[in-house]
Amino acid sequence: MKAAVLYGPNQVEIREVSAPTLPQDGEVIANVEYVGVCKTDQQLTAAGLDSERILGHEVVCQLPDEQGHFALNNEISCGQCSYCREGLTSHCQNLQELGVNHDGGYAEKIRVPRNSLHRFEFRNPALGVLIEPLSCAVRGAQRILAGANLLSVSRPTTLVIGGGLSGALISYLLTNSPNFDGEIKLYDITKMPIPWAEKLGIERVEVPEKDKAHLVVECSGSPGGLTTALQVVRKAGIVFIYGVPKQGIALPVSPHELFMREIAVLTSFAGATDETMGRAIAHIKRDEAFFEQLLGRAIPLEKLPDELTNWSPQPGTRTVVDMCP
Repeated sequence: MKAAVLYGPNQVEIREVSAPTLPQDGEVIANVEYVGVCKTDQQLTAAGLDSERILGHEVVCQLPDEQGHFALNNEISCGQCSYCREGLTSHCQNLQELGVNHDGGYAEKIRVPRNSLHRFEFRNPALGVLIEPLSCAVRGAQRILAGANLLSVSRPTTLVIGGGLSGALISYLLTNSPNFDGEIKLYDITKMPIPWAEKLGIERVEVPEKDKAHLVVECSGSPGGLTTALQVVRKAGIVFIYGVPKQGIALPVSPHELFMREIAVLTSFAGATDETMGRAIAHIKRDEAFFEQLLGRAIPLEKLPDELTNWSPQPGTRTVVDMCP
């Protein structure tokens, strides 16, 4: 079968590899249909891994003997450690991740645990690539709403930094949450239109004002975004880090300044569970038209190496690898 193999930093090659066989108890071999190209894939590509790997974790697949399409939760937790017992499966002490430390979905077939597949029915099955990232955003929004209880106002002035897919999903969930009544604005360095923000009625700001936002949600993962977030947040406000920062980036603020300004810094890491995957599927099912606009370019597997090494998604969208063009 054809697969995209990462074999070194920024070294991705389309190869003929052996198809997976002999599934273990509870595993199935699925046919891959679509895979979302996540920024995590790009970062893994740039850094390289210790061994050759097939990346890809935002997977839509089909099973030979079952009807419909399935989205993959690529996190395989042990279910036994203290974090799993607390429901924090993304922090499992024995966590395995398909597309990270095991082969993922940039291939024609993938071997997966059957209970990691979540059935869905959308008019456009390619929307299934958004289920895993939206599932993570569901957890992120839960943590934002919990943190908002620390604020001194019930209608927080909110700034989302980063108009990419993460910013879109977090903004959508907050806008549609009955438990959030803040005014959301968006800051992104691109001057290009960001249709999802217009659809949600979110105002874009060209230059964020200092000391204005009670809540800043940093979704870009960039050093500049983190610096901006800490500059514009009000005293006794919250900076929520949702975009994935690269390893080695230091937080551009001293503990003394955090203390004196009484700034709370919160984060959210992954969080795909049966519950959040189910909630993500329900969100997309209710509003397929909104999520449709978040699908960007569709590319064949052969163009994936260039996509991963020359990162250039359309603003606010997810590029999709179509395995059956």
